[in-house]
Amino acid sequence: MQKIASLLAPLILCAGIASAEPAPDASLDQDLQIARSLTEANRQATVAANMKLTEAESKAFWPLYREYRTEQAKQSDRLIELIKTYAKEYDTLSDDQAKELTRTYLDIDKKRLGLKEKYLKKFEKVLPAAKVARAMQAEQKLDAIQAFGIARTVPLIPAR
Repeated sequence: MQKIASLLAPLILCAGIASAEPAPDASLDQDLQIARSLTEANRQATVAANMKLTEAESKAFWPLYREYRTEQAKQSDRLIELIKTYAKEYDTLSDDQAKELTRTYLDIDKKRLGLKEKYLKKFEKVLPAAKVARAMQAEQKLDAIQAFGIARTVPLIPAR
């Protein structure tokens, strides 16, 4: 449990939630749900602060954006489960397990990119190209910050 809590710490810390002790699974899952809601609210606020949308653009964009983030959250759920699995198997990770973890991680990335492409087309229907580009830039920066937090905490597979 200690290893799982430490590997998931960046997901929790992104939302400003920290614990001195590892939480039981139910508590950890609850913390992750709270973190997700805070993170999503912060993400939307950050994107909003960097967009100068008219009232009409806002009415068209924000429902699409929330749909997009809901779909991206499904991939975040998969990533959390992947990290939990990795933490549980870390000390005894077989080549087959490593292969499966790697393929799953790449599939998550592929699906995230696919969602960006899907929603880019939808965003382009309701916003000028420059505003769409700005929204995608903001999303990319937020994704990079989150990825950095995870990357600096999740250890490499032990060398053999």
